[in-house]
Amino acid sequence: MQTGTEKSDIVEPKEGEVRDQLFKILEDAEFKRSPKIARFLEYVVEESLNSKQQYLKAHSIAIAVFDKDETFDPQADPLVRVNAVRLRHMLRLYYTTNGLNDDVMIDIIKGSYVPQFYYTKNRDKITEVQPTLSKDCSFPSIAVLNFKNLRKNLAYEYFVEGITQEIVSQLCIFKELIVIARYSTNINEEQYINTKRLLEMIDVRYVLSGSVLIENESFRINVELDDTTTNTIVWSQEYKKKLSINNMISIQDEIATHVATSIAQPYGVIIRKELAKLHRISTKDLTAYQLYLHFYQWALTLSPSDHLTARDALEQAVKIDPMFSDAWAALALIYNAEYQLSCNLIKRDKDVRDLAFETAQKAIKTDPDNARAHYALLFTNMVKYGTRAYLNEAEKIYQRYPFHSLLIAVYGTRLAFCGEWESGLELLQEAIVLSPSHPDFYHLPFVLDYYRREMFAEALQEARNVHMPESFWANLIVAVLYADMGEENHAQRAAKQILALYPNFEQQVRFEFEKWDMQTELKEKLLNGLRNAGLQIT
Repeated sequence: MQTGTEKSDIVEPKEGEVRDQLFKILEDAEFKRSPKIARFLEYVVEESLNSKQQYLKAHSIAIAVFDKDETFDPQADPLVRVNAVRLRHMLRLYYTTNGLNDDVMIDIIKGSYVPQFYYTKNRDKITEVQPTLSKDCSFPSIAVLNFKNLRKNLAYEYFVEGITQEIVSQLCIFKELIVIARYSTNINEEQYINTKRLLEMIDVRYVLSGSVLIENESFRINVELDDTTTNTIVWSQEYKKKLSINNMISIQDEIATHVATSIAQPYGVIIRKELAKLHRISTKDLTAYQLYLHFYQWALTLSPSDHLTARDALEQAVKIDPMFSDAWAALALIYNAEYQLSCNLIKRDKDVRDLAFETAQKAIKTDPDNARAHYALLFTNMVKYGTRAYLNEAEKIYQRYPFHSLLIAVYGTRLAFCGEWESGLELLQEAIVLSPSHPDFYHLPFVLDYYRREMFAEALQEARNVHMPESFWANLIVAVLYADMGEENHAQRAAKQILALYPNFEQQVRFEFEKWDMQTELKEKLLNGLRNAGLQIT
């Protein structure tokens, strides 16, 4: 029986004791009101007792517990993940109320569906060694409170409840958050007039709440995101719509998608707030999660200095927590950038692209359902074997994760650079809409597109959206643009900056273009532009 510890001096509960404890939990009123969750717990406990822990995956659980068929895709449907969060919190609630004095603990740690069994007296020892993310290493958590129906009109109650549930489902698509559906804890928040007491009960960093007012075939929804550590409102939004029987579902989907992407998107409200916090803390205080955030900081600037910091931070993060799938995925992308952008190259025993591939595989191994792990592997293969070799795979991943702006932007950039301008720029425009606070590199392909079509005024206007002084690519595009416009002083200044960032650029420039599968016509146009800017290109 697996207890989640390697300490031989800790005595494990016997099989009969575990089954007795399972029966006691299932008889609890809260579990009786949630038969699917009760079935979930019973299934994983029995499989574990029967030494079938290796089969406790999202796919098998969906089939056995939630009546899904073999076509169920755990990467696209968060059903099992959402209910696993619900189960963990119901167990936690049980052991702080009716099960407070129980001798045997049944626990399901984050990042796994395998239950852990131990005596309550050993709880502190188990907590020290169980293979889960520590509180300091995990992503920020968010609880979604039931939206309030201000008119108390029962006819629309299901519509209001549907918005809450749809937001939870949409938030679960994004791995940047631990999503806790407040309604899943079965705690009646009306019992907790003191908001602070309510927040202590659910123990989360962020709380999303909302209200719905329906009047005369129109409605208004107000949504608010609160930070529980500072007791501040960090985001709010009002939605006004006309309501009819025919558009109820579409409105639920539209609002839930906008709320989820605004909050949980890479460079959404929460990531921006976490990045701001990162700049205010000292290096010695960094945890695995905060180390991981350096990846997002680098993606904002694509600067060599931020790349070096991110690489060191992510290597440290995976040492702190080897099960941190997102950190492995981000590290694979950082290794890719080392090659792709000739950034902080160091002598290694192996090609850094092979190291990126191995790292992306570790990300998938630690969490097979992680979207970021799959696209890290995709882009690793694109870097090594070329963009066109993996276009079909890229399209599949894009269809599966259509709201991840960073994924969409990198995919669109690679498409544009290899000549698929229309498709690539369409994806980039979609990424910009999804993430208004996006990194500046989203605009570079637009500048390049205007430049290749000799629409210099438009290119220059678009270039004003790019503030990446430490990126040789950003300076390259500015240099050729000014050179072809006849602005020699500006062009030469940008050319000098390229050489300051990349001293042997003149000898390596063709190699840099080849890395992006760039069309011959565009390559030659860029090379001529660089010559006109004063660089010695052979």
